[in-house]
Amino acid sequence: MCFYDQQIYACGDYKWCRFRAHCAREYRTGETCGMKLIYETTRTSGKCQMCKKKDVTLRKIAMASERVQRWESEGIHPISTDKEKDLIMRCQDELNEIEYMRQTRLRSL
Repeated sequence: MCFYDQQIYACGDYKWCRFRAHCAREYRTGETCGMKLIYETTRTSGKCQMCKKKDVTLRKIAMASERVQRWESEGIHPISTDKEKDLIMRCQDELNEIEYMRQTRLRSL
């Protein structure tokens, strides 16, 4: 039950920030009890780390899809096209994982 600042992003995700105060349940001098309470909340219009990762992955997918479409229309690089399709599948799996982690984090609040 120690007190921390909390930062809430535009997407609804949050981040624990600076330690502010100890609670009455301090077991040892200088250590926290492990439970976090909000001392002060600030809202930020920026993106959280997961949203930034999601944006990067979406850009990777868009670039790879554009390359595959261009190569298929030109009829060249069949092996490279297969590799790019595999990259797109891996990126989509990464997107699903990021979204799952974000949803579990929001539910735990």
